[in-house]
Amino acid sequence: MKTCPRCNSEKASVLASSPVKGAWELYHCPVCLFIWRSTEPESITDPQKYNPSFKVDPTDIPKAAHVPVIPPLRRN
Repeated sequence: MKTCPRCNSEKASVLASSPVKGAWELYHCPVCLFIWRSTEPESITDPQKYNPSFKVDPTDIPKAAHVPVIPPLRRN
């Protein structure tokens, strides 16, 4: 398990790995749904350096507004 940079959850795990061993890993947080690559800068991968403006409080997630459905395309 890995710490999510966005919500600080300890539940993040490897989602995928590079076919070239050790080149990169893709991580996924099941709490806030954030996905990041191991090759990103520390400002994305390190929870201490992640921009506080983009941090998510896991207790706020259930209260988040749902995204509305995209309406059908109008035909002229």
